[in-house]
Amino acid sequence: MNPNFDAELAALSQAIAAEKATVGSEHANESETNKESLRLALKEKISELLPQGAPATTTDASTQVPPLSNATTVKKAQVGSKSYLDTVDDAPVAKVNEYIAKVFQNGIQATLRDVIEQDPFMLDVFHDALTDKLYGELKSRGLVK
Repeated sequence: MNPNFDAELAALSQAIAAEKATVGSEHANESETNKESLRLALKEKISELLPQGAPATTTDASTQVPPLSNATTVKKAQVGSKSYLDTVDDAPVAKVNEYIAKVFQNGIQATLRDVIEQDPFMLDVFHDALTDKLYGELKSRGLVK
């Protein structure tokens, strides 16, 4: 595992806390608030790495990829029709799984740089899958509730 990965996870947990402080605690479901805060933090990291003027990913609740538990891969049909992965061929799913594995080897930022070189659809699918995977990792380490 990349030594930067732990530091990147800690920074993401701080970004979640900062986002929650900004939004406030009016949300009843803390888990969903944490996940959305993580999604926004990752979107900001992606925006920082994109060339000037390039659009960041756009996602909403209807396109979320399901939680990945302890697996480092994602599978189609884990959430039904609400998952991007249900609507794409197996090749993009395989590529997302390769990138998720690289996150643990190379770190989040280095992997994001690689994914940014792909088409925007791949970046968007990866953003959703990574949000769910990292949220599970943050929870297992006690960095979010």
